[in-house]
This record gives sequence, C-alpha cells and structure tokens, in this order.
Amino acid sequence: MNPFEWLKSAVSSVPVAVETNRGTDLTGLAVMFANVAVIIGAGVSLIGLAYSFVTYVTGGGDPKTVQRAQRSATWSIIGMLVSLTAWGIKTILFNLLNVKDLY
Repeated sequence: MNPFEWLKSAVSSVPVAVETNRGTDLTGLAVMFANVAVIIGAGVSLIGLAYSFVTYVTGGGDPKTVQRAQRSATWSIIGMLVSLTAWGIKTILFNLLNVKDLY
C-alpha cells in the first residue's frame, strides 16, 4: 500500500491553472499581464519597505542614514499605493468589459 495515496487523491481534485486555458486569447493574456505587474509592484514595494526599516534600525541615529531610510520608506509606500490603484483600475476596467471569469 502506498502511504501517499491520500495525497494523490487530494491533489488530483484541485483544478490546475494551466488546464483552464486562461491565457490563450488576448483578454486572458491582458489579465495575466495585469496580475503579474501588480504582484511584482507590490512585492518590490514590500522589499523596499523592509530595506528602509533595516536601514533605519541599523543606522545608529546618523541623520543621513535616517533621512535615506525615510526617503526609501516614502517611495515604497508610494509604490504600494500605485500597485493598489492599478489593481483597482484593472478590476473596474475588466468589470466594465464583462471579463469576470478570468481573474
């Protein structure tokens, strides 16, 4: 008896994204591109925010380091807001175009 038989049945019941053929037409490609762009933008913003936090903590009170950390945090937050705005615009645009089953 295979000890991982339960895992095989559980995994086989989950739909695979590749089998749904969502990226085969222009609308599907636009949705995938928009989703990837928003995820990358938000991820880079989070990494920048973490970098600014580490810079601020390890700066030791040096005014130039603190200023650099604050600038980095400001731009990271602006980047996150741009990503969230892009996600909202994408959602509104695709709802207006009746593209509801792709995202």
